[in-house]
Amino acid sequence: MLPGVTVLALAGGVTTVLTTGRAFTEPSMSMANTIRPGEVVVVARTTQVHRGDVIVEQQTSPALGDYVRRVIGLPGDHVACCDARGRITVNGKPLNESYVYPGDVPSEVRFKVTVPKGHLWLLGDHRRVSYDSRELGPLAVRVVGRVVLVLWAGHDVLLRTPETFVADGLAPAGDGTPPALVGAEVSILAWLLLIALVIAGIVCYVIGRIRRRRKRDSPSGVVCRPAMPPPSRE
Repeated sequence: MLPGVTVLALAGGVTTVLTTGRAFTEPSMSMANTIRPGEVVVVARTTQVHRGDVIVEQQTSPALGDYVRRVIGLPGDHVACCDARGRITVNGKPLNESYVYPGDVPSEVRFKVTVPKGHLWLLGDHRRVSYDSRELGPLAVRVVGRVVLVLWAGHDVLLRTPETFVADGLAPAGDGTPPALVGAEVSILAWLLLIALVIAGIVCYVIGRIRRRRKRDSPSGVVCRPAMPPPSRE
């Protein structure tokens, strides 16, 4: 029964991952150091995004493709750069962007805009090299999903909503563990359990063969004892 349950759990986990998540590879430096070139990102399929989320989005201009950027402003938001301390503000609230690439400033380009309906204000974390809303303006994009995990060289980083958005009430603290990650965890555990069951089965098989061989090679079960010498008469 346990192997059957394990297989079902593995199948369910894989199905959950395939239906609720996708994986992409970041080709550029625009999101460094949050996501470096060559790193794989796991994306939870959703069209609902919050300020501070890192998303994968598609657009038709300036070039068709998938882009990874951070959501700074939602429709109706007033986004500006910069305040007296050089910080970007959203609805008058300054952002302390600890995720910005070391040595970069929040923006060298001054802007003040109200994001129109159906658009997002998107920026890369490596502000000196990112080509984003500062040049393109508010973007009408198709959201593929929200980046929840970054994988590279045997380690993984779970992406959370930056504290600056949560503290200012610009975004919720979190939506819980995405189904894609739950499915991945279930799949990994089920796979490990399945491997353990296979190993246990092999060990039992080998031990059984050894026991059968010993039984086959042993006498019929009669135990012979050496004859005792007759008692001496003195």
